[in-house]
Amino acid sequence: MSAVLAFSCCIFAGAAKDDTPVIIVPGFIETVMGIDIDQKNEEQLWPFTARTLLGKIIADSPTLMVRLAGLAFGRFDKFGTRIGQDAEEILYKLTCNPDGSSDYGIESFSQDPERCSAGYLANYKNGKYLAMADFVKDVAAKTDPNRTFVFCYNSQLDSLALASQLRSFIKAVKDCTGSETVRLCSHSYGGQIIAAYFYRYPDDSDVAKAVMIYPALAGTDAIKHILEADADVPLDDILVYAENLLRSPAKFEKLLKERHFRYLSDFASFGLAEVADMWRYWSSMYALCSNEYYELLKEEFLDPVESAPIIEANDLIHYDMTPKLGSIFAACQAKGVDLAIVSGCGIKECLGGDDNTDVLLPTKLATGAFCSKFGEHFSDGYVAKGTACSDPAHNHVSPAMDIDASTAFLPDNTWFAQRAFHGGYSVQDYTMTLIEKLLLTDELKDVYSDPAFPQFGYSDNVNMGIHFCFDESPAGYLSSDDHAIVIKNLDKVAPVKVLSVTASDLDLEFDAVKSTVILPGKTVTIPYSGELPAVKAKRIDVTVKYVAGASVNTLTRGFTLNNSVKSAD
Repeated sequence: MSAVLAFSCCIFAGAAKDDTPVIIVPGFIETVMGIDIDQKNEEQLWPFTARTLLGKIIADSPTLMVRLAGLAFGRFDKFGTRIGQDAEEILYKLTCNPDGSSDYGIESFSQDPERCSAGYLANYKNGKYLAMADFVKDVAAKTDPNRTFVFCYNSQLDSLALASQLRSFIKAVKDCTGSETVRLCSHSYGGQIIAAYFYRYPDDSDVAKAVMIYPALAGTDAIKHILEADADVPLDDILVYAENLLRSPAKFEKLLKERHFRYLSDFASFGLAEVADMWRYWSSMYALCSNEYYELLKEEFLDPVESAPIIEANDLIHYDMTPKLGSIFAACQAKGVDLAIVSGCGIKECLGGDDNTDVLLPTKLATGAFCSKFGEHFSDGYVAKGTACSDPAHNHVSPAMDIDASTAFLPDNTWFAQRAFHGGYSVQDYTMTLIEKLLLTDELKDVYSDPAFPQFGYSDNVNMGIHFCFDESPAGYLSSDDHAIVIKNLDKVAPVKVLSVTASDLDLEFDAVKSTVILPGKTVTIPYSGELPAVKAKRIDVTVKYVAGASVNTLTRGFTLNNSVKSAD
């Protein structure tokens, strides 16, 4: 985070300071909920901490030891069930009635702006209630901690109910600060809450800008896996996610043998089965469910009479709000609201499925963009659908030819970061800087404003190892203008050594590769020679094999070949 702060301070130094208040709308598991919150006898239930679960596990140690012994024989189902039962015994008070109400008086922290400023929350009870703490502190440091606020809410509620609360909070912040407008910034479920606010209150003029980070605008298929307790956990991506969050250059999959984790899906499924009932009547779960599975889950879990309030709200979300997201945002832009979406992509969904995701949210649902399935791409020569943007001068197809943003809710104001994980934006200099530019400056009006922040960018988390592009073309493209590949070592401590560079379906020879050492944080330029076919919109894969520490790694990235001549010098 210190690198982000230092880098960002340079960016924003000398910029005119905008004192428009900022309201951060956190994600689903990022606000504290419980009973008698902020009271002496407070019982925090959400999110429950690892320490709480560990205490329960230790108290249950005789039974747990039996289950642990079973792991040696592959009985991950029994172990998962026991852990799930321990979690259920901690979280049972979060269970709702069939109509979505609670018998336990579940509440979130205050929605009083004077108690929800970043300055107050950071110093109150050691920042216990400060959601998205690193990000909020970073934004507050560049604006004013007393004009940066966190919207605290009850995650059991659907986005329409929370939109009403957000509206009241916005007006309270305006009264508190004397400002005519506010800036909104959200993460995950917070993005859907903002969309619901614009949907419910189209005539309000209280918002000047809204930046939605990895937003759950049209939900996620993961809700089906959670409610039905049916998990298919991709080990490789979970390990890379851990590397991402820890900013670790170590490749955990090299350190752990997959055979020890072949029952991970069993463990997750049986653990989920014990706690699935807790979420069954949370209206938010159905708001977060994708349209594809909403009717299925509604029929499976909700009674038409007993759960009528949940159904009424969520029918409106799925059958009226979600189909109108593009027009809702267009209407906001027409009246002067600056809107932006930052989305992750290029990762398999963590609980199962074959969508292109940020590990949790399908990119197509977060952005409205047409996407290929994970690991696949459009055919060569693909032409953008152009349903939301048909401007021939705008190229909204990703270099990897797996995302078509011409269909997106905000085709000119949506940024994609390849291999950027859900919740991992704060551990990447690239996405943090992009988000802060969008939120705190007027430098990026659209995806064409700055070549350093194109519509399709790449994670620069150290866990990625290296970053590479060609020397003259925009990142992700190759043409006859290029003569070399530029490779950057993302590790700030250790050098890497390049072993080979190859490009699929191309006869290119890269010079002196085997002796190329890249110092920490530095780049090298490796010339190449060979012929490029005279084609446009052809997908190629470029693979760099390199040594980092004691391990040999490879990174493959999809590029678009756009070439109108026959050879490269």
